[in-house]
Amino acid sequence: MSDTQFFPIPPEMFALACETVSRRVSRLPFLRSGVMVTGELLGVAMECLNAEFKKTLIVRTPSHTSDNPQDGLDRCIEKRLQIPGKTAVPVVVDVLCNAGIAETTEIMDRVSHQTRNGIRLLPPWTWHTASILTPAVRFQGSVHDDATSPLSWMSICPICRTGILNRVVGKQLFGIPHTEFYIECTHCGAKFIPVGAQFRLVSIATVRDPLWRKYLDQTFPAETWAALARGTGAGGQGLMPPPEKTPGKTSFSQIQKFPSDGLTQMKDGSLIVPYKEKTLFFKAVKLNFSGPVREDLFVRVKTPLEELLKNPAFCHLLPQVNAKYSRYLPMQSGLFLHQLKERHDPFYREFLNIYGDEKYGTFRLEESNEGSKKGILLIIVKKAMYHVVNYPDTFRGIINDQFGRVSSDDCLLSRDSTRCRINAVLCNNRNDAGIYIHPVENEDERTDITELLKRAFTPGTRTLPDGN
Repeated sequence: MSDTQFFPIPPEMFALACETVSRRVSRLPFLRSGVMVTGELLGVAMECLNAEFKKTLIVRTPSHTSDNPQDGLDRCIEKRLQIPGKTAVPVVVDVLCNAGIAETTEIMDRVSHQTRNGIRLLPPWTWHTASILTPAVRFQGSVHDDATSPLSWMSICPICRTGILNRVVGKQLFGIPHTEFYIECTHCGAKFIPVGAQFRLVSIATVRDPLWRKYLDQTFPAETWAALARGTGAGGQGLMPPPEKTPGKTSFSQIQKFPSDGLTQMKDGSLIVPYKEKTLFFKAVKLNFSGPVREDLFVRVKTPLEELLKNPAFCHLLPQVNAKYSRYLPMQSGLFLHQLKERHDPFYREFLNIYGDEKYGTFRLEESNEGSKKGILLIIVKKAMYHVVNYPDTFRGIINDQFGRVSSDDCLLSRDSTRCRINAVLCNNRNDAGIYIHPVENEDERTDITELLKRAFTPGTRTLPDGN
């Protein structure tokens, strides 16, 4: 009897299957009933089912004494992966069925003529030899992984290096020119749009690593994003090609910059900024942090979901909520979003601002005479200017009341994302980030200095030279 021929699962289908399981069951890999469920395990199970004429196998191999018993899914998995099939197969069946990839059925045993429990691969998840245009699926870490294939970057997000990138059609991103589709990470929510044969990162879901701010609005080929996902680009151990400029778009780096000695850090920690014929000194302030950083702060939002959707900022989500989540309308919005996140349903991020799912902490400005003054704040992270602040309030008011604490409602789409952004970057980089202030009472002068700083430095990318 010839061996069963297993047609390798197409990489596109494998990536979609993993993404489907991550969204509908749990994010891969995960442990269930003592079995580590991985993409490889599910891919092999799908190949075993697809190899059968009816795309169906009995779940457990019968124990009768026939010379040629019909192999079940348990034995197929055991032969290919050298793991206990009887332990793994109940978990695999449960995961595939819950994800909508397969269904349970009954099969007539051709030897004992008894019905046995079986599993069938659903038609949308089957394939044939004519559909194989590329080699077998490249499981993560395989020596056959092709770094130059666009599919390799779709299989792992270059931002969080955890989620899978999913092609989204029929939806448009706010403030982004019309595109036929965009690409979104199932874990962190990072979004990419196509620009010719390349892809541009237009949304970053995390600010914990300020290095990633370098790549927002940058356009790279798929192979470059794939290198970043593997950690072999900038931020990993390898080198990153210089960012390509998008024709017709003016970036901060194309505008007039300060000379090389323009923004200097002195030995006492203060920063020197030239302004017209003046020299401005920005002094570092002492922040008193209290308590640990907290995540999932949005869980505490008490407003019922049906009330929240009356806010104009969320009205565009009402059709999808009515179609899929109508039973949750009376629930508190925070609990609803938490349940979605626990199920790895990325829809929860639609209710949050771009920095609404970060880890936040609490801090206050240490008492000083300058706390009651008005002026300009610089947020510095790892010797790079991250943000410029010019609010019509005192330093104490801005730091203590605006950035020093974030409430659950501040995480929502209807609130100020800058508040979440600054709090998160300061609280998660306490040793490498800080606030520098320069008192300026005149409002016009504050505006002029702020605009000069914004034009001259790209936030998060210009490193400060050390002073003598």
